[in-house]
Amino acid sequence: MSRPLGRRGFLAGVSLGAAAGGLALAGCSGPTSGGPGGGTNAEAVPPPTRIPYAGVKPDLPEGDGGIPAGYFAYPEEPVQRDGFPLSLSAPVTTLLQSDQVIAQRDRNSWWQAIEKQSGVTVEINTVTSTDYQAKFQTTIAGGQIPDLCQVINVPGMPGMLEKYFADLSDHLSGDKIKEYPALASIPTLAWQVPMQNGRIWGIPQPRPHGGQIGSYRSDLFESFGISEPPELSDGQDFLALCRQLPDPKRSKFAMGAHPADWMLQSMLEMMGGPNNWAEEGGTFTHEYESPIMKDALSETGKMYQEGLIHPDGVANPSQNWPWWMGGTTSIYMQDFSQWMRYGRLYPQWRINVLTLPKWSGGGAAQKHLGNPAYGAWCGIKAGSEDRVKELLRFVDYVASPFGTAEYLTVNFGAEGTDHTLRGTDPILTENASINSPQGLHYCGSQQYGSLYMPGDPDRVKAMHAYASAILKDGVLNAALGLYSEEAVTKGAAATARMKDAQTEIIVGRKPVSGWDDAVKQWRSETGDAQRKELEEGFQKRGPR
Repeated sequence: MSRPLGRRGFLAGVSLGAAAGGLALAGCSGPTSGGPGGGTNAEAVPPPTRIPYAGVKPDLPEGDGGIPAGYFAYPEEPVQRDGFPLSLSAPVTTLLQSDQVIAQRDRNSWWQAIEKQSGVTVEINTVTSTDYQAKFQTTIAGGQIPDLCQVINVPGMPGMLEKYFADLSDHLSGDKIKEYPALASIPTLAWQVPMQNGRIWGIPQPRPHGGQIGSYRSDLFESFGISEPPELSDGQDFLALCRQLPDPKRSKFAMGAHPADWMLQSMLEMMGGPNNWAEEGGTFTHEYESPIMKDALSETGKMYQEGLIHPDGVANPSQNWPWWMGGTTSIYMQDFSQWMRYGRLYPQWRINVLTLPKWSGGGAAQKHLGNPAYGAWCGIKAGSEDRVKELLRFVDYVASPFGTAEYLTVNFGAEGTDHTLRGTDPILTENASINSPQGLHYCGSQQYGSLYMPGDPDRVKAMHAYASAILKDGVLNAALGLYSEEAVTKGAAATARMKDAQTEIIVGRKPVSGWDDAVKQWRSETGDAQRKELEEGFQKRGPR
């Protein structure tokens, strides 16, 4: 099972095609300033035409703003898609992210089921999210590109894309995508992530772009006497809730994680700060520069120094997941899509989510939205037109929509070993975490493209209601889909220094007033240069 990294580590591998966001393999992978830009001078193309899958009627409909459909149960007779198994000219090779070592093919029922159903021999080669950047860069340097490869930000991104990866625009733009009906069912918004400079460079794994959520285990809340979902009217209500959860004598805290990675970002959201980069009239402003940042640092520091946040969250941020799993912490800041992931794996927790309020009151905070797809999108190796089409047919299989037999196999494995049926719903077994080919799911799987919790329609209703409330007027990172070479080169080191400065303030070693000098240094080193590149890219592209 993959373990979520800190938000900033999560953003780096995730913002890859867009703004920062996807998983640190939070299910996997310093924010980047924007996604990569395809270097081609070819004419821009329209995104793929959206053709929703009509084989299964949802119980809760899609809505404007990217609100996904919801399903209460899996169909009793899943739809069998036409065209499978395939017959490809060669096995499919991969380089993918995964924070778990899966069982080898000869003893992996999930892997075998995918190969049998798809007709494709696929070599699932994975690297942990923390090591993926180094492996990706080594692979690119060696020129030995696998058929399917997750693409992340590297210096010289435009030229790298042109040299090694297939421009899929002539296969997938507009109505051309109709040849691949599962890919055509992916929401239009998700294609912003692999679309660069108006061209389509890869396949997205769609996700509800609900950004960072404050999820909690209902079973743990109940142990503190909190039986109903908390209604928070302002920041003081949020603090009052957090103060009900610590029990230092039993080493229990409201939340864990590195406070600069997660709690600070939620504080910015509640206070109305920017979501990474903000744009107004073509001018870009970073969250570092906002006067709200100093207020957010101050309040986050008070929470940490009061003992509401686990004191080891700074030194041992990787313990965030074990703390929540073991009941040491009750609130877990994570990506929206992981509400489904962990809800499926641990139904007994009855995971729910806090609706964060505006800090000064007046309703819910305006949500900082994340990527509408996982940032490390799936690139296809440049090759003959016939081979590219073969690989597109395979990823079209991986992208099979909810309600099909193929979706069931791709996302739940083999019946009896990887899942058992409770009624018509697939319930994952203990073997699932060892067998799940997590990396392959990044090649277009729609496991998070709709809302579905096997055997738990109430949780589906809660997710749909939450998504409906936050997505319509949420705030996107203005750098989504723009490229800054400066951010990819100098930006990472500068971001690390800014996180150190935030940490020093939060833990009480430096005053909030010291933030001004950190911002001044960041601007001179890289911030102003990033801004210039983003503003130039924005002028060429125009508003979304």
